Amino acid sequence: MVLRIATVIFLSTLWFISGMKASDGPPLKIENKLMKKTKVSQFQKDGGHLFIDQKQSVDSRIITENTEVEFDPKRKHHIKPAQEDTKILDSLFEVPDNENLSVSEKNELIGSGLEDQHTRFMMNADFRDKTAYKINKPHQFSNIKNDLNLNFSGKLSDNSSWVLGSRFSYDAVFDLTENYNDNVKSNQRYAADLLDAYLDLSWGNCDFRLGNQQIVWGQAVGLFFADIVNPKDLREYILPDLDQVRIPIPAANIEYYHNSLYLQFIFIPFPEFNEFGKSGSEFDFSRAITAQDADISIADPIKPDHSLENSEIGVRISRLISGWDLSLFYFYDYYNFPINYRYISLNPAGSTHPISIKFTPEYQRMHRFGHTFSKEYMAAIFKGEFIYSHEMYISSLDTADQDGISSSDTFDWLLGLDYTFWGFLETNFQLMQKMIINYQNEMAPQKYTTSFSVWLKTGFLNNSVEPELFLVSSINQRDWLVRPQIAYHYEGNLTFILGADIFGGEPKGDFGQFDDNDRVYLEMIYRF
Repeated sequence: MVLRIATVIFLSTLWFISGMKASDGPPLKIENKLMKKTKVSQFQKDGGHLFIDQKQSVDSRIITENTEVEFDPKRKHHIKPAQEDTKILDSLFEVPDNENLSVSEKNELIGSGLEDQHTRFMMNADFRDKTAYKINKPHQFSNIKNDLNLNFSGKLSDNSSWVLGSRFSYDAVFDLTENYNDNVKSNQRYAADLLDAYLDLSWGNCDFRLGNQQIVWGQAVGLFFADIVNPKDLREYILPDLDQVRIPIPAANIEYYHNSLYLQFIFIPFPEFNEFGKSGSEFDFSRAITAQDADISIADPIKPDHSLENSEIGVRISRLISGWDLSLFYFYDYYNFPINYRYISLNPAGSTHPISIKFTPEYQRMHRFGHTFSKEYMAAIFKGEFIYSHEMYISSLDTADQDGISSSDTFDWLLGLDYTFWGFLETNFQLMQKMIINYQNEMAPQKYTTSFSVWLKTGFLNNSVEPELFLVSSINQRDWLVRPQIAYHYEGNLTFILGADIFGGEPKGDFGQFDDNDRVYLEMIYRF
């Protein structure tokens, strides 16, 4: 099966390369300049491809002559043509003449994320304070968290640059309340993390990034789907911003651009895995296991050694064909979720529970093949993600099964639509399904798990006030997560967000298991 799929990938790659057309236009690589909101018809009237650097956690998208594009300067993107055509770029961007700026104006320019050839060092930072309160009994504060994100970057030469990012966190809920046990407190009270920390080198159409980084392959809104490279910090589930949930990993990332063709090869020297909350934390994934009528014991996960024989590799190829942004990828890695091998034994007569169950989590290798696409048609953007996993490990309900684990190939797909109604209501609709190909009746999940999501956002008072709603629900599991919020942006650098996270549905569902965790929150973000 793996050989057949690899053959299809290889033949598709040949088709990608052999079918290149000059009319597809050159991609643009985002590196760092402030883009104003503007039409892009001057770029290429018959449709072009704006490639937004995946490593900066921003998805690529299709642009046409009537598409408006806008970028936040705080994200520090750089603009660099894949071909030497700077006149086209100059018409797209407002860049001040730095030669005539005063010292204070240059300092302000550096703080905004812009740089010129004389600026070798930049610093960007944001401070976040988020206070959440549970609205279900027992009513209590679930977190009072403060994050300081620091990001330093600079240029070593015209072809080399560096980035160093870090995050310092403190959650006061562990000092002001007695809501959590000592294990949770020691795990989530303080944190000092190295985030993006890498060196960038460029030779012509080839870029090389070495170091701690985020590598984003998916385009799904509000969820991780084809975004499979980086492990996730799930101690607060998927509620923080997705770039705050991803765990940067040490990797070598090589990218090559030629006309509308994009090739990427990644090498990860040793595997990293998802991070979960301890037993008793707000989002404790072990609840479903420990709720069984048995004496439960869970061993520490067995992780592979940090050695080259456990390294991971990935390949991705993308092309723009007649307005279709198409990509294929392959990833050989350790699955980021542990496989919970189960061992059952009978207890002596008179015991509290009739049986004892021991779970031994272990990480296993995985072959995954994928495809993504996006296409703009009549002001709507259609997109899709497809993942084929070879021999996914699946929990079994069969008590006669010695280790409680079965295996089967799986196929996951997502179809999405982006559209702006009446020029001010941004929307996204997604339908997704997980399918077990070699399904067996004793498997814990159903053969098909179908879900959908809806995202709505608009703005008032020159977009200083932005209401937003995100809803995701599983049809099979009959559970859901609803996230309304309203953001107020004050003078560009300061944002206040009032929102809620509402879980509901069957307790065995991905969201229903946290039905008691409904909460409201107030968040402040200050960027400097």
